[in-house]
Amino acid sequence: MLYWAVIAVIAYAACRWLLGLIWPFLCAFLFAWLLRTPIRYLTAKRHMRYGLSVALCLTVFFAALGGIAAALAASAISGAQELMQYLPGLYGGVIEPLLNGLGERLEEAAARIDPAASALLTERLPDILSAISSALANLPVQVVTGASNWTARLPGQLLSMVICVIATVFITADFSRITAFLLRQMPQRARLLTVQARNSTVQVLRSYCRSYGIILCITFVELAVGLLLLRQRHAIFIALIVAVLDIFPVLGTGLVLVPWGTATLLAGSAAKGVGLLALWAVILVVRQIIEPRILGHQVGLHPVVTLIAMFLGARLFGPVGLLLLPVACAVLKSLDDAGVIHLIRHGDDADNASD
Repeated sequence: MLYWAVIAVIAYAACRWLLGLIWPFLCAFLFAWLLRTPIRYLTAKRHMRYGLSVALCLTVFFAALGGIAAALAASAISGAQELMQYLPGLYGGVIEPLLNGLGERLEEAAARIDPAASALLTERLPDILSAISSALANLPVQVVTGASNWTARLPGQLLSMVICVIATVFITADFSRITAFLLRQMPQRARLLTVQARNSTVQVLRSYCRSYGIILCITFVELAVGLLLLRQRHAIFIALIVAVLDIFPVLGTGLVLVPWGTATLLAGSAAKGVGLLALWAVILVVRQIIEPRILGHQVGLHPVVTLIAMFLGARLFGPVGLLLLPVACAVLKSLDDAGVIHLIRHGDDADNASD
């Protein structure tokens, strides 16, 4: 147990420290691997020279990637500018009336329940509103500070991106030779393990994409039905956008439905606000139930194992671990089923041990 505990600590430290150093080369290797299929298609089906197909695929890939990044950056900058212009009047025009109305309702409710509580709330409410207004007043300063910190790190990030692009070009041009060279440096057993792990990882990732596609469809149907029942305009379009956000671990439906429902509730539309919050609660509960089952069925893991892997991955590595640790567990199980490694005691092993 101590031996495996030391191995686990070393692996955790390596993932936390080493990945931060070599991520440009890992991304380059991933990009080169993704470009293998179109390069093979152009070379075999279209009879294009290998060098020309590599250059064409790299150009199209990085042009598309750069275009998407530029569009996202432009949208972020435009949104930040509009937000900075909108923030000064946001508190006085929207938030302050909502807070005052909420304070009056709380005072009325407290007065009906306990006059002493009403007096205490009346005394403390100005301090609470002042603290909220101070926090909102400091929000633009915090936004500017965060943008400045990000700008200070930008040169290092740009250098890493340039290295990633250059490494992708070199690795893509000689992908077969590089992978063959790396495999030759391994012992026979390690080589077999690497090839089998690669095949298992590809199969697991396909099952992963299929699983989250099913979850996205279920979430979309729930959102569409709920928003249509609430008579929300453009319900189908909103449901599609929120369902796509729900795929990402950091975002989820709560990022949209909770603020929307709270703001609607404070604005006086109690029925719609409660309906939006109830819709979020239903989607959250349903996803927590179906995600381990669907994911476990597709990748071959028991739902309990999938749930444990998702929880530990989120705790140890954040949103990335939430996705990657179940994949790692599924790959290990696939390797064990193929007999490449022996981690799990199966029924025959237990029967022989008992005999």
